[in-house]
Formats: sequence, C-alpha cells, structure tokens
Amino acid sequence: MLMLCQPLRWGAAWRRDLIFSLLIFCLLFRVPLSAKAAEYEYPTYIIAETILKPEQIKGPYHTVDDRVQYDGMFYRFTVNSPYGTFQANSLMALNILIHELGAIAVMKDVKTEDTAVKSVEQTGEKTVTGIKNLITKPVSTLSGAAEGVGDLFSRTAETIGRRETTDTEDSKFAQVVGYTKSKGQIATKFGVSIYSRNKVLQDELDRLAMADYLGGIGVGLATSVVPGVGGLVLTTSGTARLLNDVINNTPPSKLWVQNKNKLLTMGFDADTVDLFLNNPVFTPALETVMVAALDSMEGVFNRGIFIKIGLQASNPDMAEFITEIAVLSAGYHKNVAPLKSFAPMARIVKSIKDNGATVVLLPTDHLIWSERIAGVAEDLTAAEQGKGAGIELWTLGTLSKQAKSALQARKWMTHENAADKLIRNNG
Repeated sequence: MLMLCQPLRWGAAWRRDLIFSLLIFCLLFRVPLSAKAAEYEYPTYIIAETILKPEQIKGPYHTVDDRVQYDGMFYRFTVNSPYGTFQANSLMALNILIHELGAIAVMKDVKTEDTAVKSVEQTGEKTVTGIKNLITKPVSTLSGAAEGVGDLFSRTAETIGRRETTDTEDSKFAQVVGYTKSKGQIATKFGVSIYSRNKVLQDELDRLAMADYLGGIGVGLATSVVPGVGGLVLTTSGTARLLNDVINNTPPSKLWVQNKNKLLTMGFDADTVDLFLNNPVFTPALETVMVAALDSMEGVFNRGIFIKIGLQASNPDMAEFITEIAVLSAGYHKNVAPLKSFAPMARIVKSIKDNGATVVLLPTDHLIWSERIAGVAEDLTAAEQGKGAGIELWTLGTLSKQAKSALQARKWMTHENAADKLIRNNG
C-alpha cells in the first residue's frame, strides 16, 4: 500500500513545483496566467464626486459618503442625515431617498401632540377606546362592527383574508377601519410612496395618519414646500407616475383583487398568479406597476415569464429589478419598436422584436465587462449567430469603455442613458 502511494505523492509534488515555477515565470516576464481573466473588469470602490452632482452628494438633510460601493452593475450609497444612516442601492434609490429625507423634515414640522386631546374633547373617550381595542382586541372589534354593517364588509372579508400583507403595509385591521386611507392621502400630498421601506418615513406617515384619523390635520400647507415629485415606485417610469396616486389611495386588498383579475384575464395560470401576488418581497405598489406594464403589452407572446421570474425574487432589490425591466419593456414596445415575444436570459428576460432582433433592457447604473456579463454576452452572441437580426442593449445608466468596445466587437448595438427614449410618452 505504501509503495502504491509513493508515486502519487511524488506526482503531486512535481505538479506543485511546476505550477510554482510557472507563477515565478509569469511574474518575472509579465505573462498573464489566463488571457480570459486578463480581459475582465472587476468591481471596486468609486469616489462619490465622480458619479454624482453636488446637490446629490450633500443637501440640507443628507450627506453621501465619499466612498461608494460598486458591484459591477449598481452603486451602493451610504447616506447620513439628521434622521439616521441609510443605504441606497442604486442611483434611482438615492434620488428617492433624498426626496424622502426632505419630506421627513417637513413632516416633523407638522405638530400633532394636541390632535388626540382635541379629538377626545370633541367625540368623547370612545375614539381612543376604539383605537385601543383595534390594537389589543382586533378580532372582537371587527366582529362587532360586522354585525352592524353587514354587506358593507363582505368585500373586505372576502379579499383581505386571502392575501399576505407585506412588511411595508399597515395591518389588515388598520386597512379596514380607514386609517390606511388617511395615510395614503398624506403620502400622496408629500409625494412619497405609502409602501416605502424607509422606516423613519413610515413612522412619520403613521404619526400624521393617526392624527388625521383622530381629528384631522391640515397637511396641505406644509407639503407645499416639499420639492420635486420623488418617492415614486419607479422614478424613471411614466407608468409609475400615473399610478402613484392611485396606488397610495387604494386599499392593498383591492389592489390585490384588481391585479389578480387582470393577470387571469391575460391568461396566466391561477396558481402561479397567487404565488406571485403573495411573494412578500413584492409590495402592492410593485405588483401593480408590474401588472400595468404587462397589461400594456397586449399581444406580446410569453408576457407571463415576468410573473414566473418574479417567483424567484427573494429580496426587495430583486423584486424592483424585475419590475423595472417589465416597465422598460413596455416603454420600448410603445416608444421604440413593437416587441413580438419574451424569452429567458440567464435568470431574467430578453425581448424579441418582430424582425427577430434580440433586445436586452437593463435598469443598471453602470456596466463593466465582468466575467458574469461577458458570459451572458457570449451566450447571446452565439445563439444569434447566423440569424442576422442583431442584438440591442438598452440601459438606464452607462457602460465602461471596455464593455462598450467588447459588445460592439460582437456586433451589439448599445444605447446608454436611455430613460428619455424608453419612457418619453409613458405619462
């Protein structure tokens, strides 16, 4: 046994010595270990001032850290403010966050301390008791209410019980009594999303909504100083601009029913639809934007692939990315050229035009020629060889010089900073 093992040990040592010698040779004579590896770009940290405008770096309520993380597709910002430290995982998310911080500042100037007291004086202790019961005894409270109003709650009982609330929503009980309605109206006035994952913003929305629900507050004057129209689900999407007010002011349960009915009308499998609509990383807002985008592409084959891909989303960033691709696809279909069908591309989706050309739409900040991007590009290029229809890449952001050169060498047509072309007539 010992004799049999000795040649193996010698062989392993010989291979180790050979590899070591090759490494020394490569270091001395600058020979790359792998020609392929030498072609790739790798993510690194970015200095904020090289990619952001001065007003994005610093404002009355925020300061962006100088060092920005970058993963090869998106920038990751650390933002400091009087209200805490926040993370923004893309340029789009940063712009939304900056607006939200401005809205928070204005919200904090709206005083609500006396609202509950005034409400008690006007309507008696039943108001506060009712709110307390809603929190501590929600089932018995709603049961008692249902006995008196009957059919008025039949729709609510049917729909709310069949869907899962996400962590950005109010409780099912708050949705029933109208508290969420106040919150949605206030969110709309401040130009933010009721489904924002910004906890500080949600706390302020809750405070103002509770005050409004108890006694009414005049937030209209206060909101006039909030600049811009930030806080939308997708700030680049005209579809989202049109939907934002509706989303904020429609109960989540109703959005769920509407979205389900639209998806079923499009011919999608009922079980798949239910699984998609109950994926907790998709807020009702994202689901509604997704459904609106798919609905606008009537006649495009295999629209349901977006719903199937949505099932694999395991975090909010993935959910937003998939939804944004759907929105950009709808924009391309309307504003650039008709799409014929969709097909899988890695774990996302590619579009096919009537003439057979492939269209890749990416809501990325900046693309480098990474090993992952190169692999997908090689696969697509090989699949399209001989067809003569071509491949287009449209991105909301930019491409590195190396990525652009590599793609163009493979006969790809590249379109950077394409938001205006893709969404110019969407709202």
